[in-house]
Amino acid sequence: MDVLPWLLDWPPSRGTVAVFVLLSAFSVGTLVVLGGVTDEITYDNASIESTDFTVKLNDEITMPDVGSDSMGTCLASGTPGDRITVRGNVSVQIPTRNDRNAAEIRRVELAVSLAHTDERTTQTLSRTGDVTTDVFWVFEDDETLSVNDTATVQITLLTADSMLADRTAAVSVQNATRSYDC
Repeated sequence: MDVLPWLLDWPPSRGTVAVFVLLSAFSVGTLVVLGGVTDEITYDNASIESTDFTVKLNDEITMPDVGSDSMGTCLASGTPGDRITVRGNVSVQIPTRNDRNAAEIRRVELAVSLAHTDERTTQTLSRTGDVTTDVFWVFEDDETLSVNDTATVQITLLTADSMLADRTAAVSVQNATRSYDC
């Protein structure tokens, strides 16, 4: 069937106009009726799936011995002296949000803190779905933790206006060292 002569037949007949109006009304009606059937997934069911953290404390401040009258170059590894290191990874599930307006998409942040301090580190999560992110945080020792104490790590998923999910993990504080390669 060749549709082009039918479309180019101008002026259209009353039957052609009626068919066009009926097809348009049917198409718009279908969109209106079935458009509300789709489920809109929101951030409200975001969750923290798993966590794995270590907390290390280094109370010693040592400097390498490079000689009395020379300048040395050293490569250090480990937790700096008088500091606490929090390392680990967090796996979260952030459902995809089906927004009709892209301007309404909210930024999701992962915040990690220790229960005994007001300090925290945050990372912006740039995608949705199953997300695993690494956490590496070094901060000054406030002398409230000791080796073999239990530190409570608080993990929170946040948007600008609400908390989506939170979780805590009890972690034993380990002794950390710092070594130098000079």
